[in-house]
Order: sequence, then C-alpha cells, then structure tokens
Amino acid sequence: MTRVKREGTALIIVDAQHYVLHEKGFGAEWGVCKHAKETNMIGNTKKAIEKARATGMPVIYIVMGLRLEVLPDMGLWKEVKEINFKEVSPGGSGPVRSLAEELAIVEELTPHPEDFIVTKYNTMDAFHNTDLELILKGLKCDTLILTGDATNLCFETTVRSAFNRGYRCIVLSDCTATMNEEFQKFPINVIFPMLGEVTTVAELEIIS
Repeated sequence: MTRVKREGTALIIVDAQHYVLHEKGFGAEWGVCKHAKETNMIGNTKKAIEKARATGMPVIYIVMGLRLEVLPDMGLWKEVKEINFKEVSPGGSGPVRSLAEELAIVEELTPHPEDFIVTKYNTMDAFHNTDLELILKGLKCDTLILTGDATNLCFETTVRSAFNRGYRCIVLSDCTATMNEEFQKFPINVIFPMLGEVTTVAELEIIS
C-alpha cells in the first residue's frame, strides 16, 4: 500500500485526449488507444480521479496543444502537419473531428469546474513553457501522483521533468498506456523506480 497525504499532493493526468485515446483519433494508429483498452487505463484513471476528489486533492489535467503554423517539420510532428483538419469526414482514413475536438479530453475523464487545465504547446514536457509549476507552487504541492499517456513519451518526459524539479513522483502504472506492452514495461520497471515510486490505483491510499 502506498500512502500519500492529501495536503501537498496533486493528481496529474497527462494527455487524456481524443487524438490518442479514441479509436478514430489521428494518433490511433500509434496503438495507445488499443493498449489503453487492454489495460483499462481510462477506467483506472477515473478511479484515481474519484479518490483524489473524495479527499479534496487538486486535479490537474495536462493537454497537448498544437500550433500547427510553427510545428517543427520532423518526427511525429511531421505526420500531424500533413493532416488537413478542414477536410475530414467520418469513415475516412484521417481523423473524424476538427483539431479542437481531437485535442479535447475524453468524455470519461471530463474535468470538473474546480480542476486545473494546463496546455503545453508543441512539447512533450508538461513543465516546458507552461504555468504548471506556478500552479503547483501556489497549491504548495511537493508530491505528484501521475497518470496518463504515452508512457514512454509525453508521460515519461513529464515525470523526468518533475523529478528534476524536486517533486516526489508517484506513478500509477495501471493508469498509463503507450504503443504496446513491450514499450510499457521498460519505463514502468526500469525508469520510474529511479525517479520515484510505482504503484497501482488500488494500492494508493490518500490520507486526509
């Protein structure tokens, strides 16, 4: 059992958005959506959010934002830049939503009015050029419970960044997902234990 004090702790949800977690999102072919379904990542994350809200713990959503006009022409960004979001249609080979709808948080994890939403533009790091740390300092948080995707990309980058800033990091392994189980195992078993603690939502106990 991992025990965490409510005071000084925040729950972080990284990139729980349609583009990667919806079966017709523009990132569906990366496999995160499929892996999330296999592991019940969304359902488990919902349980984590319920635990946090039951104790009054702050809930912070990190969302990917895209400035397409200045998006670098490299790596996965290059693939995104090639999508014409003005000419999409249901059943086609591309996404089924506008860019704004693609970047919306999945309905199962809809934020409450009191939650915080932090947008990171054209970056995998939730701390880079955002007000996340300003929020955490204002809330006097030194401990972060982390959930989200993709485990070995935006999520791992954010955990590393939090660790570098001195936060106690608690990763909920069953509240994360990535391209496949092979890619999931390495950060869960090797990287995150060096950066903090790894547990599950069932093993998390929040102490008021």
